[in-house]
Amino acid sequence: MKLRRPPVNLNDTLPASDMIALLKTHSDWDARYLHYDEIYRRLNDEAQRDNIWTALKLKRRSTAQFFALAEQTVMLNLTPRISKALSVIDKLTFAQNGQPSEQDAASYLMSQLVMEEAISSSQLEGAATTSRVAMALLAVERAPRNEDESMIMGNWRLMQHIVTMGDAPLTRDDILAIHRIACADINDSKYHPGKLRHNNEVFVAGRDGEIVHRPPDFQRLAGMLDALCEEITRLEAQQVHPLLVACILHFAIGYIHPFNDGNGRTARGLFYHHLIRKGYSAFRYISISKLLKVAAVKYGMAYLYSETDDMDLTYFVQFQCDTVVRAVHAFTEQIETLHQERQRLATFVEQHLILGKGELDIMAIALNAPGSLLSAASVKTRLGISDNTARTRLKSLTEQGLLRPLKEGKGFVYQAPTSVHKLQEWLRKTEHNQDRSDGGSNL
Repeated sequence: MKLRRPPVNLNDTLPASDMIALLKTHSDWDARYLHYDEIYRRLNDEAQRDNIWTALKLKRRSTAQFFALAEQTVMLNLTPRISKALSVIDKLTFAQNGQPSEQDAASYLMSQLVMEEAISSSQLEGAATTSRVAMALLAVERAPRNEDESMIMGNWRLMQHIVTMGDAPLTRDDILAIHRIACADINDSKYHPGKLRHNNEVFVAGRDGEIVHRPPDFQRLAGMLDALCEEITRLEAQQVHPLLVACILHFAIGYIHPFNDGNGRTARGLFYHHLIRKGYSAFRYISISKLLKVAAVKYGMAYLYSETDDMDLTYFVQFQCDTVVRAVHAFTEQIETLHQERQRLATFVEQHLILGKGELDIMAIALNAPGSLLSAASVKTRLGISDNTARTRLKSLTEQGLLRPLKEGKGFVYQAPTSVHKLQEWLRKTEHNQDRSDGGSNL
């Protein structure tokens, strides 16, 4: 679908009284911050459409905050949805709010949630590896077997790196380091890890192959990134909310497109880094890419709406804020579900099963994060036992129906039950198979 760009000129003869009436009549469009393209699809009358756009545009200019980005003046409005998002993340993710307990933080669920962002960010950029295979890759820490798995491993390294970057002001070297860590050892001739692009052959294509964005000239990139870092420092000094600054960073890297490839994962890495750096530590476990992957078209349109409407970043920031709110609520629900299922599973195992101490130790790990993947290597490290002991106990628990084996490379990983219902299903199946085996041996 072709995007309709806003008209170059507004109706400067429209009386103020008419504008006020139009804004009142279309208050919902105003609150939702519709782009001209969305208004075009709702109205056939050209004159009415342009008058409404004039009223909306003039109001937005009068209430916007202006700042510099990529050698341009850009604008941002605080819509009701953006303001709501700022309140939600302050309440649910700042400082100790939303910070997992020590027990939760040590659980496999938390490591899985960190893995989830690394995996989804790669899949968003084209990695074809399934989530289950990717989880197993990271769980057993094996070497990647192809470019898709290398993308996931690179994003995993990136998520580990950004939490160690400290509180110093962002620099161009930091941005280059983030790109280098995310993109190294995938396809260096394609990504040029940690190096700015050296030509203008890069562009962003739409769904039909049309060129929808040509990034700035490569000779201006170093200066643009330096200016971006200075602007971020200035916004911080003005105490602009960290979520807004993180969204601005995200947009800026996508727009400037400083690298041959890997710009998206670098942008999302910077988004996470800024929030974590500013005390929103729960974002170590919150995946926005999982939701962006589902809404990839809307994600791309948010960029285009901002770029085609005089660099009004409100479209992109509002879309990102909506995504963040959904991701934060999903995270808090996962924690609550974890607590409930952990208790149900522990009670069931205690009341219905008899296990040795070594097996109980492994089941304690498994039940601490329902649905998680365990490997012999991870159990060995966690419990301080030998590799053979870990494998033997995992195999025994599998034979009893308490874990589910999944083939991974030349070996196995073992999935913990996601619920009491699933565990009962596994136990019934194991008992049925044993009955059939016993019956067959008596024939």
